[in-house]
Amino acid sequence: MKRLFIALIMPFVAFLANAQSCPDDDHPHLIDLGLPSGTKWSCCNIGAAKPEEFGDYYAWGETNDKMIYDWSTYMYCDGSEDTCHDLGSDIAGTDYDVAHVKWGGSWVMPSIDQILELLTDCSYINTSVNGVNGGMITGPSGGTIFFPFAGQRHSDVYSIGDFCQYWASTLLPYNSRYAYVLFLSNNYILGQDDRCCGHTVRPVMSDPSNINLPESSSGKFNHAVYNIYGIKVADAADNIPSLHPGIYIINGKKMVLE
Repeated sequence: MKRLFIALIMPFVAFLANAQSCPDDDHPHLIDLGLPSGTKWSCCNIGAAKPEEFGDYYAWGETNDKMIYDWSTYMYCDGSEDTCHDLGSDIAGTDYDVAHVKWGGSWVMPSIDQILELLTDCSYINTSVNGVNGGMITGPSGGTIFFPFAGQRHSDVYSIGDFCQYWASTLLPYNSRYAYVLFLSNNYILGQDDRCCGHTVRPVMSDPSNINLPESSSGKFNHAVYNIYGIKVADAADNIPSLHPGIYIINGKKMVLE
């Protein structure tokens, strides 16, 4: 593994467009972290009834959960990592996007740009909610979202309470075997993992007043990227997919690409 790192109709979504935290127990809510792109994040995972619940696990591009997650059960290959089907470089808003399929409307899986925005503009701490370990991300507005450490699923779920990986909608540009993930444990980093693995999904929405699908936030992250020697290696954070694994500095924060 590499790291860089149900119902037929979605019930009424109780949210306030500018809510910074859940106003009540009628989840999910749309949380405003005060991000530059205007992206709002759901308070819950797909399949969860509250923020601390794990919800369901999905392979990248699949929209139903299952018992075993490996290349032999992955719908979009012919039995091995070398035979992955082309679903496009970004599946947000498509029939392969479980957030959009399950919740409808403008809900989508987060793109790599929207995950990078969490890393460059927000802060992170390890904490627990109702006895569930996880990571709390706080945005510029003071809004918070909790990511439970749901581990990951293959034949069984393992490493519950230790880490979690949340799928991005974006495929790795140089190897179609992998898609990006938001990896949370002692820190939060951009990662990558095999498309066949079972991970949780946290939906996002760019404009709750717009019935159309949100546009990609690509190009909105203009912080230059530096290596650990202080040498600029990219003019903007959205160039990260082209970089080699290593440690980088963006907007004064360390980002690990593994």
